[in-house]
Amino acid sequence: MIRTTFTGIASAAALFAISEPFDPPVAMADSTKAYCTLAWHEETVKRMHMAVPMIEGPCTFSQYQGNVYVDDFNYYKFAFPAAEQGKTYQRDNKSERISFTRDGQYTLNVFWKKPAREPGGY
Repeated sequence: MIRTTFTGIASAAALFAISEPFDPPVAMADSTKAYCTLAWHEETVKRMHMAVPMIEGPCTFSQYQGNVYVDDFNYYKFAFPAAEQGKTYQRDNKSERISFTRDGQYTLNVFWKKPAREPGGY
């Protein structure tokens, strides 16, 4: 039993010694706190019998090699793969925000800072 255990440990050590070192990705995902608004499109509101067609709040935005992830937004998580842009969603970049639209479903806006309310608003 001891001989088998020792042989296993020695084999594992030899494997680590001859294997190539692990190279982490050169660029890690850029991540930042942001403010998001999610507006469900009219078709979705009717189909899902939704009472609240828009939600907003803080979120986390990250991007890695063109792939975008939005997390920590009212229990929602979104992924927008770069390869799907123009196919399953549209992306619109502005200096103050990025929008992601899935036709007939929703539009997700990611703001770098919380937008100010309209004058006269509450």
